Amino acid sequence: MASSADALHKLQDYVRRSKDTDNAIPSPGNNSVHAAQLEAAFEELSLQIDIERKALEQLQADIGDSSINEPSTDPQKRLEQLHIIKAAYTNLTQAAPILPSPDSPLPALLALRNTHKVFAESKDSALIIHEKLLEARKHLAQEQADLHDAQLITAALQDRIARLTIKVQEKLKENPEEAARALIAAQEQRMQHLKEETRKLVKGLARFIKSHLAALLATEELGGPVVGDLLDVSDEMLAAGFSPRGYAKKPKAQKSEVDIKRQNRINQIWGPQEGAIGEGHEREAAAAEMRSLTEDLLNVAAEEGTGAYVTLTRDSAAARFLIRAKVAQFHPRDARKLRLIDFGRELDD
Repeated sequence: MASSADALHKLQDYVRRSKDTDNAIPSPGNNSVHAAQLEAAFEELSLQIDIERKALEQLQADIGDSSINEPSTDPQKRLEQLHIIKAAYTNLTQAAPILPSPDSPLPALLALRNTHKVFAESKDSALIIHEKLLEARKHLAQEQADLHDAQLITAALQDRIARLTIKVQEKLKENPEEAARALIAAQEQRMQHLKEETRKLVKGLARFIKSHLAALLATEELGGPVVGDLLDVSDEMLAAGFSPRGYAKKPKAQKSEVDIKRQNRINQIWGPQEGAIGEGHEREAAAAEMRSLTEDLLNVAAEEGTGAYVTLTRDSAAARFLIRAKVAQFHPRDARKLRLIDFGRELDD
């Protein structure tokens, strides 16, 4: 304890003596003085290194072959190693600390080096902290946005719950007979709305069949391209017919002969038609067949359910078009039967 107190007393005395000496880094005007101080400090350190080197060599000579770098497995040698280590620590503890002279610039240089090191580390730490701060702000903004969304959802749910609660309370206060009448009236109103919408859709479908689809269906029935491959079809093309390869034929000059062949072809495909042959008769026959097929499908679905089938009299272009459009499907085991697809379920392939 006495040796430790003595060493501490010497350090405090060195600090007091150093305060009385100007050992700071000199200004540019005192370069010569500073250089001399540095040279003296260098010589002092070199001398101290030589002294320590000689002491180390003397210690190694005294130790001889006894190495303390690695613990020995021999108990006797291990004990000798411990005695040597103890003696070394005792000498270091009792020896006076090695300090530079009070007027040496070494303390100021060491302080400057440590200050520069601390400044560089602080600068690096500031950059790291800045990046972390940006990341934290970004995360905070995301969390605030999520919180805002959650608050909006909560408010909407609370409003919905409040409105449903009011409706439930109003229904509980209603007379059962009045509630039943209101429900029947709402159902009737809904049915009337559905009927009006259905009527509009049927009229729209009829207009689409007459203006666009009928000519394409007639083209496919006459051996031409399937519906969708040829969009511009004229009555002259339907009257002339199509080749076995699906190309439109050139119109012939003798109208009477053409009318006879045309009537026979219409009767063969669509059956006997009422009235005389006129322009666009194939179109009208195809439109009538398409309307009849869709009406049969809708009536059967309305009366017997979506699983009910319609029996086809022949393989028509209208039926094939409904199949390709995923509007209807054939019976799994009978291709002569057709039904509408229930759009409330998955489409059958």
